[in-house]
Amino acid sequence: MSNELRKKLHDLAELCDNAPDPQTKAIIEAIRLQTAVLNERLFSIELQMTALTKRLENTTD
Repeated sequence: MSNELRKKLHDLAELCDNAPDPQTKAIIEAIRLQTAVLNERLFSIELQMTALTKRLENTTD
């Protein structure tokens, strides 16, 4: 996870803690969780692309 995304997730957690009402808190928490899930998916794609690139490099050698 990038430092920038880690900071954004931390900021969202703080917003959630300071939300004025339960509905706002729930919305912010949902956004924070979706952001974390998206980050995990992007990381998985990055790993797959790295593996594919290495395989392609090995086949052209």
